[in-house]
Amino acid sequence: MFKAALRLSFFTLFLSTISCREKNTQDPLEAYKFWSGGDKLPKDVRIIHGKYWGSAHWSKEYIMYLELKAPSKWRDEFIKQNNLVYKKDTAIIPEQDAPVWFKPSPTYKVYVPSGFSEGSIVYNDSVSERMFIYEIQL
Repeated sequence: MFKAALRLSFFTLFLSTISCREKNTQDPLEAYKFWSGGDKLPKDVRIIHGKYWGSAHWSKEYIMYLELKAPSKWRDEFIKQNNLVYKKDTAIIPEQDAPVWFKPSPTYKVYVPSGFSEGSIVYNDSVSERMFIYEIQL
């Protein structure tokens, strides 16, 4: 009986150790999947670039950068569902760990979360149909 309980304890410890690994990728689709929780990419959305870092901690800390191309209907719905508000003044592009491709032009409209935010920001361009998303949760 003791051996079975000991084996079960080691097995549980082993599973908890391997399931708590840091996630770190610069693969665009993998970054999208980590960020979206594994959701399928809509057919009319194309991920151009991506970078994602997620901690091994149970609190699910992460930093994510995405560049995507999507029709206006999808982008408008994204802004609405995430309660983003238009920011009139100039937004600062996060530069701490920003990848070299994360360079939205000045023509992009800037949106930020309407509630608490640690600095997440969305850049939306209706002409090019591109969107840059920087999201942070620490």
